[in-house]
Amino acid sequence: MAMLVAVSVFTASLALIVWKPKGVHEAVVALIGAALLFGARLLAPEDAAYIWGFVWNATFSLIGIMLFTTLLDANGFFRWAALHIVRTFHHKQLRLLIGLCALAAAITVFFNNDGTILIMIPIVLEVTALLQLSRRSRIAFLLGVGLMADTASAPLMMSNLTNILTADFFDLSFGEYARTMFMPGLAAILATITVTAGYFGRSIRNEEGRAHAPESFPEPASAVSHKGLFYLSWLIIAAIMAGYLLAEKIGVPVAAIALTGAAVQWLAGMAVGQGNIKTTLRGAPWLIVVFALSMNLIVYSMYLHGAVSWFPRVLEPMTEQGPLLGIVGSGVLFSLLSAAVNNLPAVLVSSLAIEQTIGPHYLPFASLLGTSVGAKLTPIGSLATLLWLQLLRRGGIEMTWREYAKYGLLLTAPILLCSLLTLWLILK
Repeated sequence: MAMLVAVSVFTASLALIVWKPKGVHEAVVALIGAALLFGARLLAPEDAAYIWGFVWNATFSLIGIMLFTTLLDANGFFRWAALHIVRTFHHKQLRLLIGLCALAAAITVFFNNDGTILIMIPIVLEVTALLQLSRRSRIAFLLGVGLMADTASAPLMMSNLTNILTADFFDLSFGEYARTMFMPGLAAILATITVTAGYFGRSIRNEEGRAHAPESFPEPASAVSHKGLFYLSWLIIAAIMAGYLLAEKIGVPVAAIALTGAAVQWLAGMAVGQGNIKTTLRGAPWLIVVFALSMNLIVYSMYLHGAVSWFPRVLEPMTEQGPLLGIVGSGVLFSLLSAAVNNLPAVLVSSLAIEQTIGPHYLPFASLLGTSVGAKLTPIGSLATLLWLQLLRRGGIEMTWREYAKYGLLLTAPILLCSLLTLWLILK
């Protein structure tokens, strides 16, 4: 009975998160679900303490990076980069697609995947509308950038909430993570560009030459509000990267580094009259703390009451077939789990299963690829994809789940396989 209740609460919560009735925030849905489980005595206070220990560093790291990203965006940092690409390649749409995908990949790698969606999708909608591209070509640009938000999130630890959660669970340092995942992540980025450009290349080439004159697009420098703050941003980015590398040696959590970088950028902005404390704090994704804690509590309840006890039994036989089949097989399994139930709950289920099986050392890394790259198989695989669909609707482009599923399977499968094979080569 306990297992049935836990599964029912999870299923209902996931359905409401996807449906979003009356625009209710996913954090509110997850919090209500967790509260119901506490009320039914299927969760205890010590469970909340355990999960908080699992998620606090990851969620505050994400808040710090998203705050920093918001402050950079307010000064025109990302629009400056996008305008450089647009003005250079607007007559060569295929090159423009590759350039915007590369920019999306860079934002994802060095910042985070949700920030990529919030920053890049409005820019892509604006640019493709000005170029008067057909719906299919606009979808190509939007899909390329949307895919990058997750497929490019594997190389570095801070690029995705699931990365930090997994790294914390298995005690992986920033350097250890990067040494193993950078090349598979780079392979995923290159595969995303190749697959997107290859699939949509013909239709995009057919539209080349129809673009507006360069005067349609402003000078990149005009996007930057304050040049001194712009140059300082580069120094802060470098300092954050160095801080991540040294975090383990100096005993500082990555959340402290991310929050410090955001604080320095914010104080510098305040000094030149850009932004204020209320606007900055209001724009921070505080509800992600509630969502991450509540959703993981719901999943942990299922784990405690045996609802996911089957997962380790499915995982174990794959690891007995050697590293190649073990990496590919487990990576696909983690991907299917993420695609079915969303990658945030999937990362906890995967981590607990790996810990229970005491499997090969490559399993956490295969899990990372499955919960980042493989999450793009379906619309519910990641919150970034759900946000992407929402922004498309606001921009006047309707995409059904069936249409997305077609693209998701066709484009994501080769990207996932490429990244998993690269992981095998690196570990071999």
